[in-house]
Parts: sequence; C-alpha cells; structure tokens
Amino acid sequence: MTNPVGQHTSPWIDTLVTPDLGATQAREVEVDVVVVGAGITGVTTALLLRRSGRRVAVVEARRVGAGVTTHSTVKVTVGHGLRYSKIADQRGLDAAAAYAQANVAGLQQIFDLAQELQVGRLQIDCMLEQGLPHVIYAESDDEAEQVRREAEIAARIGLPAALTQTAPVPFDVSAAVRFDGQAQFHPGRYLAGLIQAFVAEGGAVIEGVRARGVDEDRDMCKVTTSTGTLSAPHVVVATHYPFLNRGGHFASMKAHRSYGIAGILPQGVAAGMTINVGSPTHSTRTVTLGGEELLIVVGESHEVGHVTDTAQRWANLRRWARDRFGVDDFRYYWSAQETSTLDHVPFVGFIAPGSERVLIATGFDGWGMTNGTASAILIRDLIVGQPNSWAATFDARRALRRLPGRDFVSHNLQVGTTWLRDRLAGPPRGSAAQLQPGTAAVLKVGGEDVAAYRDDQGALHAVAAVCTHLGCNVEWNDGEKSWDCPCHGSRFSPDGEVLHGPASSDLAARELG
Repeated sequence: MTNPVGQHTSPWIDTLVTPDLGATQAREVEVDVVVVGAGITGVTTALLLRRSGRRVAVVEARRVGAGVTTHSTVKVTVGHGLRYSKIADQRGLDAAAAYAQANVAGLQQIFDLAQELQVGRLQIDCMLEQGLPHVIYAESDDEAEQVRREAEIAARIGLPAALTQTAPVPFDVSAAVRFDGQAQFHPGRYLAGLIQAFVAEGGAVIEGVRARGVDEDRDMCKVTTSTGTLSAPHVVVATHYPFLNRGGHFASMKAHRSYGIAGILPQGVAAGMTINVGSPTHSTRTVTLGGEELLIVVGESHEVGHVTDTAQRWANLRRWARDRFGVDDFRYYWSAQETSTLDHVPFVGFIAPGSERVLIATGFDGWGMTNGTASAILIRDLIVGQPNSWAATFDARRALRRLPGRDFVSHNLQVGTTWLRDRLAGPPRGSAAQLQPGTAAVLKVGGEDVAAYRDDQGALHAVAAVCTHLGCNVEWNDGEKSWDCPCHGSRFSPDGEVLHGPASSDLAARELG
C-alpha cells in the first residue's frame, strides 16, 4: 500500500548515488589539514586546499552526504530572504556588500565546479540548472515595504535584483524582488562528485569517526576522535554547529528545525524558486526525478527542542501545497537543521582570539549552498596566507570581540532560564511502566533525570536526560523520534546516539527495569 504522505527521507538522499571513495576506515594519516565534517562546506574546503598543495584528510562522523547539505531546499542563489537589509541595519552597508561579494564568489565557484564535474574525467551530472530567477515575495501590503527595502539595498550593492509585482507562484503577491541568473542542482550528486575529485587528487576520507576535541599549540593541532588521535598543523571544523566551545559562538547563535515535503506538481501549475517574507516561511523549488516533476516546499521552522508535536509541521506544509498548488500526491517528507548568528553573518575563520590553527564555518541560516562554498574559499585563503576582502566581515572571532547587544541578552536569558528551570523544577516523578507504546517522557528516577521512550513494539529505551554539551535537559521530538536540546540544538536518538551537534558525546544508557 502506498504511503499517502510519502517516504520519510529527503529526495536528495533517496536518489543519492554513493560515491566511490575506496577505503574510508579509521586510520592514521600524515596531513597538513584535518577537515571535520563532510557536507558542502567541509568537502569544498578540502578540495580547494588540496588544489593549493596541502595534504588534507576529511573526517566524518557518519558518511559523506548524510548531513544538512542533503536536507535543505537546495537553491544556488545570492537572494537570501531579507538578509541584505538586516545586515545593513545591524552592521552597515559595507558589511552587506561584503556578504554579497562572498556569496557571488560562492555561486560562481559552484558553477565552475559543477561544469568541471560534468565534462571532466568523472562525468558526473549534478543536474545544475542555471539562469533561473529566485524570487522573494510579500503576500500582504504590510510586508511589501520590507521587500522594497531589500530590493533597494541589494541593487545598491551591485546584485542582480529588481523590484516586481509577480512571482512564479499560482497566486497573487503584493511585491517581490527578483534575482536573475541563479540556479538549482542535486546536492547529493554534486557532493559525491566533489568528494570523488578530492580522493582522485590524493585526498583522504575517514568515515564513521566522530571528532570529540581539538588541542592547539604553537606548531600543531591534535584532534581527539572516537577511534584515536589525528595530528595536523591546521584543523577546520565544518560540522554545521561547532562542537568546540572556546570561541563563545554558542552564545551568539540559534538552532532551528525546518521541515520539507515533496509532491507531484500538477501539470500547468506555475512554480519556481521562491520564498516568502512572512511567517511561517515557505521556500519552494521544483525538480524532476524519475520522470516526475516534484514541488519541494521547506518551512514551518522553530527553535530546536521547543516543539514536541513536530508531525504537525509536515501536515501544515502539505495543506499549504494542496491549497496553493493543487499538490495531492506526496512522495517525501523530512526535516533539516539550521543555525543562524545574531547579526545575520556567518562565523567563518579562526575560532577565537589567539588561535592561529583552528578554523570554523557556521551560521548559514538555511543558505548553505553559496555561504558554505564562500566559506571554503575564505578558509582556503586564510590557511595559505592569501588576502580575502570578506575576511573581516565574516571573522569568527567577533563572537568574543564585539560587545553584546539586546538580541544577545535576550537569547542567553532564554537559555539560562531553561537551564535553571531544569535544575529547580526538574521533570515529574513517574514510572516508565506508565509509558504507552510510541510515547516518551523525561522522568525523575532515583534522583536523576532520565529520558525514556517506549517504541511502537513496546521496547523501552532510557538514557540520561542531561545534554552532554552544556547540561540542559533534552525534550522529545515526536515527528523524528529524537531527544532534542532546547538550549543549543543538539539532537540524540532514543538510545542516546548523537544525531546533531554541538554535543560530541552520546547520552549514557540507563536501566529502568
């Protein structure tokens, strides 16, 4: 019987061709740079550094392509919602221009690499479609002024942006800004091509090994992993949310979950790369897979760990796609993690003041294709000692150097309140025996907070409820069957395995009888 809501996976994962990488088991390697994380940022960084003459190893906790890169809408665009006006408001027009320059460079780098993959020795078609518009639209007159200002700022800093009153959607909009010359592709196939090119050019890939810490001295870095230690003069942490706390970035970032669906687009219905400026957000694009044209919709985001009934988010997206586009045959549903900085510019570069060997890239806020690629360019430049005009704007050390503002205080007050609530009130006392199949709860058992889940077959899964990152209690995510941390976005399986950082250690198992 066909599942009416589709498969619980992303279309990119379902149609991913596993790259041929040879041996990827844990081993000792002698390299100049260890890159932690094998998403678009880490793999692009590794390839660019290898082409700059550096010996590079990529270390991935799971497998290449299993993370955030293959769980997003996937648009190759410099049109990022209302990003330019927000940056201009907080950091000035020069910062907005630097952000634009970086993403234009990221866009062009993707075009160049995708073309190389297709016509070169590897002959990999990542389904790149160039020359498309990306349209950011307002549905109400109240939102129209925001769009008009975004169009004005984008045009002032030299982007291909134009104000319009139309969008590739089958309903009226109040105002829109159109970015021409943008693109879309298949992220899994692109990533597979990049990592195969990296290996073919002498790079090393180690899968199934989780990095747990990095020690840095004047001459060398040591990366502690789940299987041993790796050494290199430089380390790049490209794990989406950095698992190292030394730069204070966790205090200036937020983690969000967003939700995606894909269904058959009815013939003759207008659809393209779009995103609205209202709430909830609906980001759209199309893709043809297996001879069927699918509409992809991603949105309904919320802060990680702050919503339990996440299945309702998928239901909301399906209703929107049905009402607005006539979609009633759904093939996929999935979710993704996003991180954002409080000033809307990613943290990229050396991790903290005084650090000269450990670099990070994080805080792309859902725009990881061009931002991740631009970050790779910047990190390459920093390691090889090459000037880069965006380095100061993206500098990751600003998390500790800049004075905290109102958003910083508000965000960390919320985190502190959550931590204190867990300590003072704590979870209710109760018995795991009371849990019905398919339900979960955080319980006080023998003086300890325990996260307990009884699966649909009646088996009990119990783990320590305190997040291994900075000690907040986890909350249950019913749609994904995971334990999520409401403070900094770590996620764990019912058996405590880390699914998403910044936590790098699992939740310990507990026996409840």
